[in-house]
Amino acid sequence: MKLSNYQIAAGGLVATFEAERVVAAPRDRVWEVVSDVAGLAAHAPNLSASVVEGSGEGMARRCYNNGGQGWSETCTLWQPGQRYTMEVDTSDYPYPMRQMRGTWAVENDPGGTRIHVRYEFEPKYGLAGRALAVLMRPVFARTCRKMLDSYEQALGLRAQPAA
Repeated sequence: MKLSNYQIAAGGLVATFEAERVVAAPRDRVWEVVSDVAGLAAHAPNLSASVVEGSGEGMARRCYNNGGQGWSETCTLWQPGQRYTMEVDTSDYPYPMRQMRGTWAVENDPGGTRIHVRYEFEPKYGLAGRALAVLMRPVFARTCRKMLDSYEQALGLRAQPAA
């Protein structure tokens, strides 16, 4: 898992955080688990619920964290069997982000299927926000590791998510 350097993008500085894991399962089965957009809360340890309206590009998801705070996301890319992207409406996002988007992808790999999760975000508060983003790296890493563990469990490849 890695947190990249900041890159200049339209509108400001954007950071990326990426996590991936190769699982010994067929790609179509992995896609079935990873693309269950409504079921994200079952895999992401920081979420208590996720509710979806619609499907594919344009679908809306409402997520709630473990503290009961909620925010909305919209699917801006849906490529069946490959990847999808959710754009976060940060106007009610409980974290200090100016913009945030997450992409989940599955790819063929000699060891089975690679699950790739990428978050792109622009923190609020200038230099202080960028420093906070670096300090949040362990939290991102732990959350993504537990989410990938849970995906493996749902695929029948792991008895239970690691503590």
